[in-house]
Amino acid sequence: MSGILKYNKSLFFVLLLLLLIIINSCKKDATATSPDNTTPALDCVNAENFFVDAKNIVDEAGFKNGAFNGILNDTSITVQYDTLNHANPDTILINFGANDILCTDGRARKGKITTIFNGHYADTAKTHTITFTNYYVDNNALTGTILDSYKGLNSSGHQHFTDTITGKMIYVSNKIVTFIATNKFQFITGDSTTIWSNHKMTITGNTSGYASDGTGYSTYVSTPLLRNFANGCRKYLSQGVIQVAETNLPYSAANLGNGNCNGIIIVGVNGNNYTLNAN
Repeated sequence: MSGILKYNKSLFFVLLLLLLIIINSCKKDATATSPDNTTPALDCVNAENFFVDAKNIVDEAGFKNGAFNGILNDTSITVQYDTLNHANPDTILINFGANDILCTDGRARKGKITTIFNGHYADTAKTHTITFTNYYVDNNALTGTILDSYKGLNSSGHQHFTDTITGKMIYVSNKIVTFIATNKFQFITGDSTTIWSNHKMTITGNTSGYASDGTGYSTYVSTPLLRNFANGCRKYLSQGVIQVAETNLPYSAANLGNGNCNGIIIVGVNGNNYTLNAN
């Protein structure tokens, strides 16, 4: 009988130990999978970056003076101008081709960007209408329209613009981000030269739409975003804060850092911070 009791006690302690391990494991899983939703914040950063990048590529072609020295310096990228008669709408067609071209910022692009405008590209208060045909960046598709208006020089002597973006970003996974934005851009350095790697641009504005998980969102830029065109930095927006309001969810804030060029963003929700990687 004594042996049986000892056996039962041993079995009890083994079962208790297994139960504690299972409970502890469940607690770890609950912690690892946070209820905080960071998807809309990350989607907004990615969409903002990709659509602003397309506008920047068009500016490189539109303000071209001499040889290309930015994204468009690859000889396998063709840029066609239909600007002989400025009394009629003019067109710039940027064609990356049907297959990926690895550009100088480390991103692979394919497809076409078309811009239609009246007069000269550098005329103030004129709208550049930018559209996409089978256009992909690192296999993420962009569709829709950018209405870009060049405003000339601001009081600081730098070029500035306003944009309205109505589009979609389609991830490689086929998940879709709808993106409606009103942005203001201004160069803060480098635009007095034709060397694109010298340029820096800030971005402010508001966006709305639906994230890739179906969550409705709206945002505003509380600290200006930075695009640094220097080699090794152009790939990502590298500074600024985007405040994100999500349907039936807590507010979040996406912090893009203070000039880093690594695509790391910190999303704060409910007092928790999450380190994420932009596309």
